[in-house]
Amino acid sequence: MAINTGRLLKKASNQLTKNFDRFASQFDLTNTQMSIIDYLSRHSNADILQKDIENEFNIQRSTTTVLLQRMERKQLLFRTPSTIDARQKFVHLTDKTTHLINAINHYMNQQQQALTANFSTEEIKTFETILNYYLNSNEPER
Repeated sequence: MAINTGRLLKKASNQLTKNFDRFASQFDLTNTQMSIIDYLSRHSNADILQKDIENEFNIQRSTTTVLLQRMERKQLLFRTPSTIDARQKFVHLTDKTTHLINAINHYMNQQQQALTANFSTEEIKTFETILNYYLNSNEPER
């Protein structure tokens, strides 16, 4: 029986999500909240807009708004209006995330190191090419 690559990718994605959720839960976070904290902490010198988060995580504006509102209620981040376009908001981490950042960054680095320890640079590049194919492909042909 032939392997369905898309289904295998979905299963791997589900497992990765479970692993991230398991780690994030010890901080009362979801895997997406943890990933946003990681992203913002790694871009702390940049002005990150909500739109940048939408693009980075490939999520819709409404989903991003709800996600960021929940993180604001938890006092993990705050948003300020852009000086260039008041419709856009900059997203900033609060001091409350300081103790989370090191643990999250360490976990994310461990995940990356596990890949590099088990696969060659060429294999990882090929895998990234495949992932980008799926990310950039439109609706499948019928």
